[in-house]
Amino acid sequence: MPGAREQRRVFLAVTALIGGDAALFTLVIPALPIFQDRYDLSDPAVVVIFGIFPLTQLLTTIPLAAVIDRTGRRPVMIVGALALLVSTLGFALVDTVPLLLLTRAVQGSAAALVWTAGIAAISDVYPQSQLGFRLGLAETVGGGIGLIGPVAGGALIEVVGTDEAFAIATFIPLMLLAMALSVPETVRVGEAAPPPLLQAVRRLWVRPEAKAGILSLIAFAGTLAVVDSLLPLDLDQRLDASTATIGIVFGIGFGGLTIFAPLAGAWSDRHGRRRALLAGGLLSAVTLPLIGTGPTWLVTLGFFLLGCGLATLAAPASPLVVLAADRSGMEGMYGVTSAIINLVFALGYVLGPILGAASALALPLSVVAVVAGGLVLACAITCYRLLPANL
Repeated sequence: MPGAREQRRVFLAVTALIGGDAALFTLVIPALPIFQDRYDLSDPAVVVIFGIFPLTQLLTTIPLAAVIDRTGRRPVMIVGALALLVSTLGFALVDTVPLLLLTRAVQGSAAALVWTAGIAAISDVYPQSQLGFRLGLAETVGGGIGLIGPVAGGALIEVVGTDEAFAIATFIPLMLLAMALSVPETVRVGEAAPPPLLQAVRRLWVRPEAKAGILSLIAFAGTLAVVDSLLPLDLDQRLDASTATIGIVFGIGFGGLTIFAPLAGAWSDRHGRRRALLAGGLLSAVTLPLIGTGPTWLVTLGFFLLGCGLATLAAPASPLVVLAADRSGMEGMYGVTSAIINLVFALGYVLGPILGAASALALPLSVVAVVAGGLVLACAITCYRLLPANL
């Protein structure tokens, strides 16, 4: 393992990149009703536009998996920061639906680059016994930075306007670019070449740890995508919430995700992954129905508790996949491993808007949330049964 100084530099850089990506991603959420009104879009159309993000994240990750262990982490982080800059400027300048789709697509590609390189870099410099905590902490601190997006973004949009708010936000990717340029390279010299992506997936899938990690990550991403895409529209249409109110609701909801990620990660490091998976699934299933019913305060409370549940469900996922890689002869090949993790997340985030758009045609959010809760619980129970008692 590298020394503490290099670990600290890598951790800080990755956390900043994750946080900046999260802030720019969530800045779009309070703007969704505005884009809907500006272009006279239906609810399903808005959800589809929202879903372009994970689709391009998925498509970018596939070729990235083949090269990141060869090119290293640092160049990928730099390109990711540049893509975030381009997409943020795009939201400030967009004036047609095709340009809106393109901008959202570039933002999805940027997330693929940032997250794949970031997870790989942390996996490079920390041992397995610390990964749950370290990955959770990076996502938590980054998520805390990401809370700037819906809260400050919603207020800023009301004060200066949508285009101006995104123009001001371009300072975020500029700072991220400086961080990416300063991060040390972490790829291990002399490691064997990683297998092709499909072969790596096959080698991982035979391991119960990988199956549990992948299924829980799909459940986490799919649920988050449904909420992120449908809840802003429900708050706007059912409760007549302003963009600032929508931003506050999401800020508090993501706060639960932020607070619980390192706690659940550390708990799963010490007491086992399967307990965290089951506890997260139960809490998510119970609280999901709250986001589609009642007044704003009840939706906000439900979203906060849902964030806690989803954080607990997701905390063991990446460490389980990394553990499966170590046990299947791919130790140190964390570029392809992190790409697989990113692919799984993107797949779940693609499925979420698709299912959400189809459901929004006939069902209110309250019903969609109940169905989603049942699916999450079933997935958590399946993951719990897959893992041996000593994990």
